[in-house]
Amino acid sequence: MKPLIPWFDPPVLEIPLGSSSIPLHGFGLLVALGFIFGGRLAMKRSERVGLDPEPINRLIGWLVVGVFVGGHVGYGLMYKPAEYFANPIEFLKVWQGLSSFGGFVVVVPLAIWFFKREKLPVWPYLDSLAVGMGLGWFFGRMGCFVAHDHPGTVTDFYLGVYGICQPHGARNIACHDMGLYEAMWSLGMLGVLLLIDRRPVKPGTLVLTLALSYAPVRFFLDFFRPEVTDGRYFGFTPAQYWSVVLGLVAAAALVDRLRSTDEPVQAALPVDPAPDID
Repeated sequence: MKPLIPWFDPPVLEIPLGSSSIPLHGFGLLVALGFIFGGRLAMKRSERVGLDPEPINRLIGWLVVGVFVGGHVGYGLMYKPAEYFANPIEFLKVWQGLSSFGGFVVVVPLAIWFFKREKLPVWPYLDSLAVGMGLGWFFGRMGCFVAHDHPGTVTDFYLGVYGICQPHGARNIACHDMGLYEAMWSLGMLGVLLLIDRRPVKPGTLVLTLALSYAPVRFFLDFFRPEVTDGRYFGFTPAQYWSVVLGLVAAAALVDRLRSTDEPVQAALPVDPAPDID
């Protein structure tokens, strides 16, 4: 087996601005598209189950802040605590280094608080966000892929990417790309959630299924992360410990949701407009 993905420079679009230009990096563009398209899909799903989609539109801005602030602080605490505490200003550089679990720890309570404050049904709205996240996570992780942000260990696997290995980055050596793998998982899970949503399900089923799926996938993928970038604590990465917590919490909550007396919810299928008849 031979890796098929060659080295490529992270894409940068130059946006003209008078006599100069502003660089738009591929990572930033794809993350922005993830929030835009993921938010729109979540709003459409809300509308199809009879919910007002506008609260999700108002929530997106808060989620953007939560992802970057929580993700960056989590990154510093889990992966570079000595460096960040020695120079606390690093915690403010939210554009440098993100942890997915750090983002989750902030955005999940934030979303729950928001829907409760608005006196809205929490679980149905979280299900809509889960559908949107399936698409948004795909774009976000593709952003990581094009930026070579999450290189793994050396591999001969055909999805290996040349030139991204840390710390040497030799162009003739290929490594696993964690961003690419998670992008593939998220796109597959989007399909699974859309299939589940074709039947009546208890509120909370979609978001908890997504969480329960991510936990073992992330736990397994972290074995392919190099220790030079992802240190181990008693043999496991910080994200692997968080994966165990996420899996246990999601499994218990899903069982509770399935046993609840809440009425099942089903997303109405889109109805094509009737053709004009002269």
